[in-house]
Amino acid sequence: MEIIFNTGHYSKRQTKRPAITTNEGPETKYVQIVCDVYTNPDSTYPISIMPYKFDISQYGEKERSSLEFNVKNLSDQDLDMTLVDMPAGMFKITLPKKIKAGQTGKGKIELLKDQIKKEFEKSVTFQVNDKLNSRFTVPVKRTIRIPGANPTDTTTAKK
Repeated sequence: MEIIFNTGHYSKRQTKRPAITTNEGPETKYVQIVCDVYTNPDSTYPISIMPYKFDISQYGEKERSSLEFNVKNLSDQDLDMTLVDMPAGMFKITLPKKIKAGQTGKGKIELLKDQIKKEFEKSVTFQVNDKLNSRFTVPVKRTIRIPGANPTDTTTAKK
C-alpha cells in the first residue's frame, strides 16, 4: 500500500490522517503523518541536501540513470546519515559515511536497470544522528521525453 502526501501547497508543521478501509471489517483505520514542510530548503537543519528534489528525468535520446547530490552538515557536530525508506527495487543509493561539522559530503542515486524506461514520482527518506534523529524526505521524479517517440512509448522511434 502506498500513501502519497503532496506537500506542494503546505508549509510549516502539518498533520494528516488518511483513512484506510478494508474488506476485513467495518472499522476504518487511520494512520497519522506528521511533518515539517520547508518552503525554503536552504533553511533545513542540521543538514541541507542539494538538489532538494532528485530529478532523474531524461530529455533526449541519451540515457540518464543517475544523479549526484550534496549533503552539507550545518551543525557543529559530525553526523552519520542513513537511508530510512525508499521504494523497493527502484534505486541504489550511496550515502556519505560521515559528514564532518561544517563540511559537505557527496551521495548518488542510481536507477536500477528495469526502472530506466519508466516514469514515476516517488520519494526517499534519510535520517541523521543528531539529538532529534532528524529525517529528511526528498522527492524523486523521472519524466522521459524523447523527440520523435510516441508519447505513450518512451523508447526512441528509429527506422
